[in-house]
Amino acid sequence: MNVMEGLRMAWLAIRGNVMRSLLTALGVIIGVTTVIAVVALGEGSQKAVTAQVESLGSNLVVASPAFRSGVQFSTGMAANLVTRVPDIALAMPVFQSGGVNVVWTNQNTQVTLQGVSQAWLAMHGAHMAQGAFLTAQQVAQHAQVAVLGQTVLQDLNLGGSVVGQQIFLNGYPFTVEGTLQPLGAGVGGNNQDDVVLIPYTAAEIVLGTVYPQSLYFQVTKAQDADLVVGTLQMIFAHEYPRANSVTVASQNQLLSTLSGVSQTLTVTLGAIAGVSLLVGGIGIMNIMLVSVTERTREIGLRKAIGAKRRGILLQFLLEAALLSCGGGIVGVVLGVAGAHLLSRVLHTTTVVTPAAALLGFGFSLVVGVFFGLWPASQGSRLDPIEALRRD
Repeated sequence: MNVMEGLRMAWLAIRGNVMRSLLTALGVIIGVTTVIAVVALGEGSQKAVTAQVESLGSNLVVASPAFRSGVQFSTGMAANLVTRVPDIALAMPVFQSGGVNVVWTNQNTQVTLQGVSQAWLAMHGAHMAQGAFLTAQQVAQHAQVAVLGQTVLQDLNLGGSVVGQQIFLNGYPFTVEGTLQPLGAGVGGNNQDDVVLIPYTAAEIVLGTVYPQSLYFQVTKAQDADLVVGTLQMIFAHEYPRANSVTVASQNQLLSTLSGVSQTLTVTLGAIAGVSLLVGGIGIMNIMLVSVTERTREIGLRKAIGAKRRGILLQFLLEAALLSCGGGIVGVVLGVAGAHLLSRVLHTTTVVTPAAALLGFGFSLVVGVFFGLWPASQGSRLDPIEALRRD
């Protein structure tokens, strides 16, 4: 028996009992659909994480006191470290506080307030929608000026040109210098557009502290980021002898960590989803054993008239492969559709890659052949005389 003849006979056997064949392939369909959808969610999550980390800025290194370390930075440390570490291009202290009340006329909302320097715009790769950003002179003069994110504009119903408008931050009057173009979601899903930026010298007054929460550094070259991190860690270890008093991390390290977590989660979920493929394979094996039992006399008759064991084996293997391939194709289609549906329902990013589709389909084929091998072998080993005697 050649392959084409085997495929024809396998197709006739499947078509002879459509409902049973469909139920047999259902496990494979569900398995492939789940695997593709889960991998698409994982790929989308990794893409979103990469975009969020990159939105933090270009070649960024952040230093922060560890929790309960007692370490307090000073605003002058940033400028001092620029002179001590040659690979740092820009540096600034950052004051930050959530839940700051901002008022405009009769509108008010809660925002995240950040006290920064004129270097913030270049360090974050951001752009202005209206007006101008903070200047070095305004920072030096403790000027009460502010730059608003897009969410703040919407919450305060500030339409049209807002440059020159006066707002109040925790009761302190500030003049709007400009507005930022949308920044989108940050790491952890926080809204980067729900922010008001003011000079860090003015933030000292509004927040009532002279100790910045973080120091931001922009590295001259991305490949030097790890070197800068190591140098800063040595400096802080000398300044603050208590172990792990200051956390220093580069943008690349953060991206690597978050991507690793995302990949691990994707592999884990994909493996769990792959269990349903194994269940589908067991279903194929079960039905193929039933099929061998039902067609015992047919097998005996064919072997009696000269059919070889290899031909019988090939026929049942091809039948199992057709069932699993059919289930795999349907599963790929449903998996792609399911990934797009999840993207709409969960309002998240999903990415269906050709590799994921090929993986799902290839695994379904391997499962079908693997679990179809034993029933096919059982059928090919039947003694023709014994087979013809069975009812």
